Amino acid sequence: VFKEMNAEGSSNNVIEYYKNMPDDFLNIAGRHAGIQKEHLSIYRQLVRGENNEFLDKLKGFEHQLQPGDLILVTGTSTSSKTLVKLQKSIYQKARSSHIAVIQAEFICIDAMPEIGVSLRLISEIIKNVEDNWRVIRLKSLKETEFERLNQTCIYYLEQPYAILPSAKPAKKFSYCSELARKVYINSEIKECGIPKNNIIKPCDFDKIADESSKWQDITESVRGFINFCIEYEDILNFISKIYINGVKLNRQRFDERKKTKNNIKKMVKKGIVKSETAAIINNKTDELESLLNYKFWDK
Repeated sequence: VFKEMNAEGSSNNVIEYYKNMPDDFLNIAGRHAGIQKEHLSIYRQLVRGENNEFLDKLKGFEHQLQPGDLILVTGTSTSSKTLVKLQKSIYQKARSSHIAVIQAEFICIDAMPEIGVSLRLISEIIKNVEDNWRVIRLKSLKETEFERLNQTCIYYLEQPYAILPSAKPAKKFSYCSELARKVYINSEIKECGIPKNNIIKPCDFDKIADESSKWQDITESVRGFINFCIEYEDILNFISKIYINGVKLNRQRFDERKKTKNNIKKMVKKGIVKSETAAIINNKTDELESLLNYKFWDK
């Protein structure tokens, strides 16, 4: 679709093209994209640029998630419950085993064992957790700070998971609560009240939710929106793929440029490439990266 839109024709021509596609063809494409049978009519309407039930419901929410909102959840696994019990010796009201950060509307970023830092839908975060999840929001956060939060979240993508002591933002690893803290610190969000402990724990955010006047619990105001995200997970997954794949492509291109620079460095050592030539190539690469919207932690 987007290749056609960026070519000679206009977006109107593309919409017109899909309006004329048979329902059966779009149904097959929808099922291939993971759309549930009961949502195929919505999928067809979205692809054709038509009004639909999904968009009407979405417009009806006065309160939605925004960048920087924190999701506090308790996993149902034995390890999650054990973590909560251990934290009670530090904070008696501890109840969370995992923290996720809203990166964009219904997309979250979090750090998980074996996976590291990745983007996930809010519906994925809420799966397999206790019903006592909650959402907190920094009261002083301004809309002008959303883009900076968004970029900082992307900056840490694919950082490996590890739990090691560090009062400052870890440069080469993340764990869930540490990631949440450094997203705020490196976005230069001041006076957020997140503690500078060597090990920042999920219960530290429980305490913030319970006691900090700087944060507000918005769980009930956004519960309807989150339930909507769960109900239409397949549709949101379809919509988000373009965005998430675009971010992944940015990351892939970054890895390719990094690999090229390393190869050039090796060729200089072997005398295949002159150091002056290597410097020109590297400078051009650095100039290109300085203009990009997203940058990454292992630059």
